[in-house]
Amino acid sequence: MESSRGDNVEPLDTSSGARTLEVVFEVELANCSCPLSNSDERIENVHSQICDGVCHAEVTIQGDGNGQVVHATNRVGEACLCLAFNDVGCVPRIKGVSDDVLLVETYLSDRSVISELVDRINAVAESVSLRRLTSRKPSDSVKSDPTTIDLSRLTAKQREAATLAVSEGYYETPRQTTLDELSNTLGISKSAFSERLSIVESKLATAAFDP
Repeated sequence: MESSRGDNVEPLDTSSGARTLEVVFEVELANCSCPLSNSDERIENVHSQICDGVCHAEVTIQGDGNGQVVHATNRVGEACLCLAFNDVGCVPRIKGVSDDVLLVETYLSDRSVISELVDRINAVAESVSLRRLTSRKPSDSVKSDPTTIDLSRLTAKQREAATLAVSEGYYETPRQTTLDELSNTLGISKSAFSERLSIVESKLATAAFDP
């Protein structure tokens, strides 16, 4: 008798380690072939996977009662949001769609991946901004509560500055960019960018440590 398909399944590879950082992005889609970019429905969440160049998605549409789940397929192009996540080894979870703006959740091994991921999302989207960071520190003996930083309390300009600073490596050691370069990118003065970033850091510190 031939072996079943289950006998040929390779064991799960967990060598990449635990994903301790939950990141939520707000992504504005460009005019692309993605069916989510022109949806007239209120979407609650999306589960998708890419197989042989085709994106298969189960989309939950908000209704008066229970949400309706529909299946959609689309040929993957270069401007595919899911590919941007796949290229850095992340799995996107689309938590909602409204007016071409997606709320996307994913898990990272550490903050160093954020820079590359933001760059890849920027290459296929109209805009991207960080909304929330949640750090989950594993512990063998003590179960600790996650630390969450809610970026939604920032203004659009403050989120733009924070996203740019992170994506360009401003908070890496050693720093990969300067305030001069960052301010030039946004077309504002160095002092204005520095002040904006200081407000961001103050708000995030308050969110992280104040109950």
